[in-house]
Amino acid sequence: MNITKFPRPLKVLALGALASLALTACGGSSDADTAGDGTVRVAVFPSFNALGPRTADLEGVFDKHGLDVELVTVATPGEATPQLLGGKIEFALMDMVSPIIAKTEGVDLVMAAPGAVGAAAKDDGLTSGRFWVRADSPIQSVADLENATFGIPQTKGQLWLDVREAIDNAGGDSSKTEFVEVPNTLAALRSGSVDVVTTAEPSGTATLNDPDLRVLDHFVNAGGDLSYAYVTTPRYAAENAENVEKFRDAVVEANTMLAEQDGLAAEVAATYIEVDPAILSQAIYPKFPTTPITEDNINSTLDRMVRYGLVQEADAPAPGDMIVGG
Repeated sequence: MNITKFPRPLKVLALGALASLALTACGGSSDADTAGDGTVRVAVFPSFNALGPRTADLEGVFDKHGLDVELVTVATPGEATPQLLGGKIEFALMDMVSPIIAKTEGVDLVMAAPGAVGAAAKDDGLTSGRFWVRADSPIQSVADLENATFGIPQTKGQLWLDVREAIDNAGGDSSKTEFVEVPNTLAALRSGSVDVVTTAEPSGTATLNDPDLRVLDHFVNAGGDLSYAYVTTPRYAAENAENVEKFRDAVVEANTMLAEQDGLAAEVAATYIEVDPAILSQAIYPKFPTTPITEDNINSTLDRMVRYGLVQEADAPAPGDMIVGG
């Protein structure tokens, strides 16, 4: 299968837009639109978090499990959700927050396979999550960010949770931080319109040699727990249980290959991310789960969402309701 190359990860739509887009799809096409041709369509982002199915495709893991898979590139969960509900795709990569918010707003999605885990710090203290400030910034610590203007692609999403948690854990008060949505975080930082931003890999590694910017510190995505998962609809899961099981097992097998084979992540990433191979070899990759999703993974996300007001505890879905077969 040919894999199209894309230059860099794209930002996620606001969570409210995700739900509204999904709901508009309910009156359109049905699951029957693509059913019956034998192809399993999986929506992925052009980012490191999609390395599981990219690896399964390139290394023949999907074929081994009897699946004919087509990878469909989307920019956001909001773009993927109506396609899931309309039967245009069968699975979609999403951050952990998006399907939970969708569930609370009446859009029923369930998680079928694990995507990526926030990578804990290496021995040198580096993680894939970086805080950036201008080289001459007076900001000296993560705790100082309580008084900063923070440029972020999307407020009240998973990255927003990561940032707030990092500030609070450092002794600051994240409720005092001013969050501003910006389409290009590094450009906003260079222009002086915000005080601090984050980067995703490989953009962070590519920016290390910029003399006008400096790394303030690092943080761990999703608190070091599951940060991305592959989502489907309960209807598809009920009617295609064998395919769901095969897909889950194939992704877990590919994730295991990524975890065990040095250099494989960079090799696969080079097939769809147009970045200097030297940067890809130096970049920091997420961890890839080698076991299926558990209720503990869901609870980890729910705890953070409740703590920061993304969902009320009384409205939070039961963890088992967010997992296929749970």
